[in-house]
Amino acid sequence: MSSNLSTLYKIILVFSAKVGKGVGGLFLTWALARKYGAYGSGLFFIPYTFAFLSALISQLGLGNACMKFAPVLKKEAPANLSFLWTVTLSAVGLFAGSLLLSVVAFPEFFSQLVFKSPDKTDYILYAAPIILFWGLTYLIIFFRQSLGDVSGIAVIENTVIPWGMLLIALSTFVVDMSVLNYVLCITILFAVCFLYAFVSTRNRYGLCFSLKLNSSLAIRDIAVYCLPLLLIAFAQNSLVWINTLILGGIGSVADSAIFVSGMRVAMSISILLYTFNSVYVPHISAAYARNDCRVIGELYDDITCSLSLFSFVILALSIMYSDLIMASFGSDYDGGSGCLMYLILGNVFSCYIGPVGYILLMAGRSKLEAFNTVVALTVNGVLCLVLYNRMGVTGAGAAFFWAFVLVNMLRYVQCRRILGLRWMNPVQTRIMGIQLVFCAAYFLLCRLEVNRELMAAGFIGLYGGVNIGTIRMLVGKMKVSHEI
Repeated sequence: MSSNLSTLYKIILVFSAKVGKGVGGLFLTWALARKYGAYGSGLFFIPYTFAFLSALISQLGLGNACMKFAPVLKKEAPANLSFLWTVTLSAVGLFAGSLLLSVVAFPEFFSQLVFKSPDKTDYILYAAPIILFWGLTYLIIFFRQSLGDVSGIAVIENTVIPWGMLLIALSTFVVDMSVLNYVLCITILFAVCFLYAFVSTRNRYGLCFSLKLNSSLAIRDIAVYCLPLLLIAFAQNSLVWINTLILGGIGSVADSAIFVSGMRVAMSISILLYTFNSVYVPHISAAYARNDCRVIGELYDDITCSLSLFSFVILALSIMYSDLIMASFGSDYDGGSGCLMYLILGNVFSCYIGPVGYILLMAGRSKLEAFNTVVALTVNGVLCLVLYNRMGVTGAGAAFFWAFVLVNMLRYVQCRRILGLRWMNPVQTRIMGIQLVFCAAYFLLCRLEVNRELMAAGFIGLYGGVNIGTIRMLVGKMKVSHEI
């Protein structure tokens, strides 16, 4: 997509794609739960999560490097994009291929690690190629987003993969397919998506394999920036999904499936955060390259106010209907509402704080971000081990919540110290004041046992009405285009 289109247009486009991903992923989880139950769903999600996280590790932080350096390299010489394309794909391909070969060589070890049993090696082996295919595809998605292209290849991540997975899941109701064969079909889907991503991006930008670099930027600068991102790529995504593997390793396969189902629901709130990150981060990067802290602060204000305003709607409706949401997956999931509540609150907190992690990366503070994510991941892992023994699967959700609060507070404090960002401004103060009033009213109406559907309808109407001026103001700010 051209970078001269308005920010609002880009947000609508990316949000539509992200909704497709979120809804597709949620329905996928629901379809597997209804077909295979919690245990069968866990048999899929545990090896898939293992392969997915391994693919993100294989990215080596080079995707984030593209977000920072691609605009600079392109401005100095368009041919530099071919250099970046060659170096990043080669590095990720070699690392992901080596990791894939390790899994193939020692499947019993990895099966014992994530399943507590060496007998499920077939699930590990069938999912393992995703490490290579998704590692490369995800890098290509970052590459295009770094150039302001929020359409095209991003549809792969947000539409084709989740909805393709859902269609395969739904087909199991027609064809009696085992979980193992389902894993194989998903791997084939990732392979097809990689081929399309590679060919379409190469043709769209006229890329070729080249090691010629015509830039004041040295390879060493890129390498030094990327090294901490290896930890970040692992820690950030593991912070969300590592509890799936922990529960498989110390708990049960069924509890892993319950956690995944709750996380899928909770992450629907983060669709807004991912949307604004995808659209605004290149603008923040360009502003930092100009040493324009004022613009960075203004962009941060716009993002956090918008996220605080709109994510509250999803939060409120999710809390009102949390019991029905988990019950819809089946009787195996009845005990997951407590876990869901913690997961929702963790994702909401991340939305309210805004893209502070990305801002640190764009400001060249990758070492700080590596420290933040590793600390949060460690806290999450330790708390998950401790709280699971006391609270069951709800403890895994609580561990995620506290880890997310910790990492985002660390990021915000650092952004405030380094760039002078301020979370609370007059618009944010008004939004938060209104939300506190609504929260107080909700608890009062619950005590009075007012009908839930009536509360939900009244909330949506009143919340939109009292915030109509703020909505118009924020939308007006989005009706501008930013040069990248």
